[in-house]
Amino acid sequence: MSTPLSLTAGRAAVLSLAALVLAACGSSGASSDPTTDAATSAGPTATEEAEVLPITIGTLPIVATSALWYGVDQGIFEEHGLDVTIDTGVGSETMVAATLAHEVDFVTLNSVSLMVALDAGVPLQVAGGFSQAWEDGDEDISAVLAKPDSGITGAADLAGRTVAVNTLSSAGTLTINEAVRAAGGDPAEIDFVEIRYPDMLRALEAGDVDAIWEVEPFITIAQGNGAQVVSWNFAESAPGLSTQLMVTAADQDPEVLERFTAALTEVLDAAGKDEAGLREILVEKLEMDPALAERVRMDRFATAINLEALSTLAGLAHDEGLVSKPVDMSLFE
Repeated sequence: MSTPLSLTAGRAAVLSLAALVLAACGSSGASSDPTTDAATSAGPTATEEAEVLPITIGTLPIVATSALWYGVDQGIFEEHGLDVTIDTGVGSETMVAATLAHEVDFVTLNSVSLMVALDAGVPLQVAGGFSQAWEDGDEDISAVLAKPDSGITGAADLAGRTVAVNTLSSAGTLTINEAVRAAGGDPAEIDFVEIRYPDMLRALEAGDVDAIWEVEPFITIAQGNGAQVVSWNFAESAPGLSTQLMVTAADQDPEVLERFTAALTEVLDAAGKDEAGLREILVEKLEMDPALAERVRMDRFATAINLEALSTLAGLAHDEGLVSKPVDMSLFE
């Protein structure tokens, strides 16, 4: 069966990430700053417990990032000797390139982009899990929505329809296809189009698309405007999926990695037990309307990775040609 045009375009877009970060690798090996070289060669003194270590985390201005801000505000990173700066000013591709160049120490990256990058030989390693979809309940942090009068009432009805996603050939498209397949529909008949999350609702209301794939806070916003959930695509295909992982360069200092991972584990554990505190951060850091911040569904957090759900996604990525060979799941353990 031939590959649909949307998947071909999506694969090219995802592979551009690998090309960009590989290019960054080629230019990051030499340092023109002798002071930096001297500091690097000093080795262990940079990670001694008595010394505060500056760390920059590249991430996105989304609901899940509230957990990182929480760790800074509560002083948990500081207790581990880390002076953390959270950089939300650039996109994922640029952040990964900066990580390989050691301009950023760690970056949150979605599972599919990481699989593609590793498949292409980009020298990255997994520092741990970060955000997760829900494993139980009737709702989740990822959903496909449609108008009430669309005739779309479930995943199978998405076959033959136009569905907006933020990125072609992503965790969204893979899990929507699987949800449709599981419901008895033919995912090959879906026409995926790429639209930014904030612009999807406008496209739905204008009739430009039949359904939209949203995450929070956009699910709650869309529901408030009358859209109805027709599929909880993560829950229907890979419940509890590790949606974002914490990633660093393959040559990251092992002591830095160990200290950061220990701190992150404590941060995510504490953040997961203080939902009210996270919602306050959404108002403060994301300038979210307080009423909306009270209603949005929050991600689950853990440095432990749900390997079962991630294996499902890895299999789908291979089946649809996003990676050239089966994903080595040991890289995520």
